[in-house]
Amino acid sequence: MQEPIVRMHQLRFAHLIDPVLDDFSWEWPAGQHLAILGGNGCGKTTLAGLITDQLRPNRGEIHYANHLSPNEIYLVSFDQHRQLMEHDRRFDDSENRADAFDMGTTVHQAILQDKPEDTRFTELSKRLGIDHILDQGIRFISTGESRKTLLARALLSEPAALILDNPLEGLDKNAQQEMRQLMDELVASPLPLLLLVKDADDIPDALDDVQIMDAGKIIRHCSSAEAKQSQQQRPHFSKPLPIKRGDNWPADQALIELNDVSVNFRGKQVLSNINWQLLPHQHCCISGPNGAGKSTLLGLLCGENDKAWGQQVKLFGKARGSGESIWQIKEKFGLLNTSLQLNHLKRIKVIDVIASGLFDSVGLYNNYGDAQRQQLLAWLDAFDLLHEREQRFDRLSFGQQRMILLARAMVKSPPILILDEPCIGLDGEQKARLLGAVDHIAAQGDTRILFVSHRSEDIPDCINQFLELVPSEAGGYTAKIEER
Repeated sequence: MQEPIVRMHQLRFAHLIDPVLDDFSWEWPAGQHLAILGGNGCGKTTLAGLITDQLRPNRGEIHYANHLSPNEIYLVSFDQHRQLMEHDRRFDDSENRADAFDMGTTVHQAILQDKPEDTRFTELSKRLGIDHILDQGIRFISTGESRKTLLARALLSEPAALILDNPLEGLDKNAQQEMRQLMDELVASPLPLLLLVKDADDIPDALDDVQIMDAGKIIRHCSSAEAKQSQQQRPHFSKPLPIKRGDNWPADQALIELNDVSVNFRGKQVLSNINWQLLPHQHCCISGPNGAGKSTLLGLLCGENDKAWGQQVKLFGKARGSGESIWQIKEKFGLLNTSLQLNHLKRIKVIDVIASGLFDSVGLYNNYGDAQRQQLLAWLDAFDLLHEREQRFDRLSFGQQRMILLARAMVKSPPILILDEPCIGLDGEQKARLLGAVDHIAAQGDTRILFVSHRSEDIPDCINQFLELVPSEAGGYTAKIEER
C-alpha cells in the first residue's frame, strides 16, 4: 500500500488565539482526487496552507510521502492572484494611461518564471485559451485570465499534486465551461487533485470522494452527487440596514446617460459605441465575457478612468468634464470590487475600513466624529460583525472582508452602488446574505444598483435592467440592453 501524499496527526493551528484547526487528523491518499466542501472560515484554506508549508502548525505532525517536498504540491488560489498583483504594483500608475511606458510582468513571463519555452508551454497556453494574451501585462488582464495564467504556471511546473481553491470563481460562462472540462480532465489524469469549493455544483461529477468541512472538522464523506443533493438553499439576509433616505430625482430623468461612447487602450478597441441610460427606478446587471470591458465601463462612470473626457457621458444630468472634480463624482458612488480587496486595506482596522468609505479614500486619513462612529457600528451590527470592529481587515476571512467592503460602499448611502462581481469568494450562506442585503438596499433607500456578475444564480431579485457587452462589428464590445 502506497504511503499517503500527506498525513496530518493531531494538528492545531490558531489564528491569533482562536484555533482554526484543533486535534485535526487527516490524510490525502496516494493517487487520489479529493474535494473539500465548506463555507468561509471552515478551515479549507488553512489546510491548503499547511499542506504546502505556507503555514506552520502550533502543534502536531505533518508527514509527506517518501522523497516528496511540500514545494512539489502546487496551490492555485485567490491569494496567489493577490501576490501576483502586489509584485507588479510598482507600475500600476500607468494602468489606465494610453502612454503607459511599461507593461510590467507579461503573462508569458508570469507563466514561465525564467524557464525555457517549449512545446508544453505552447500547447498549454492554447488549451487554456490564453495564447492571445501572452504579451499583455498581468495588470491589464481580467480576473478569469489571471486564474488561467496561474493554472498554466502550476501545470507547467509538473507538480506532484495540485490544489485548486475555488477555481470557477470570477470566470465568465464560457470560461467556467472550459475550466469544468479541464477539471474533468484532471480528475481523469494520474495527477492527484485536491479541490476546495464553497458550492457543491462546482465539483466534477466524476469526483467520488467529497469531504464536508465545518468549523475545522471533516464531518462527512460522500460522493459529488450526494453533496449536490444535500446542498440546501440558505435563508436570505433580512436585518434592517442603517440607510439614509436620499435624493428625489425626477422619475423620467436618467442618472446615467452614455451616447456613442467608445474606449481604446494602446491601439486596442475595448468598448465601441455604447448607448445606455439608467433611470431612477432601475437596477442594472452588467455582464459579458472576461476582458470585454466591464471594469472599463464602470471606471468611466465613477471617475476611475479618464477616457470619459470629451465623450457624451452624463452623470446626474451633468456632462463629464463640465467642471466637476473627481471627488465630486466619487461622492455619488459606492464601490465594491475585487481589486480593492486584493491590493489595498490590509493592515487597517475593520471599523476604519468602513470609515474610509465616508471620505472615498483607500485607507483612513481623516478623523470621524461620534455620530459617524455610531453609523459605522450600525453597519457592523447589521452584518453580524460588530465583534470584529477592532480587528485588522486582513485577519478576517475572505467572505467577511467582502461584507465589510459592502458596508464601506454603503456607509454614505450613495445614489449609485457599484458591485463588481461581489459574490466572488463567498460561500452559499454569505452569498445569500449579501444578495438579500443588496435587495434590501434597493427596496429601503434611494440607492440604485449596478451589479456585475457572470452567474445568473448570483443576481439579486431587484435587477430589472440587463446590459450585456457583446462583440461589435467595429471591434471591441458594444452594449445589448434588455428591460425586465
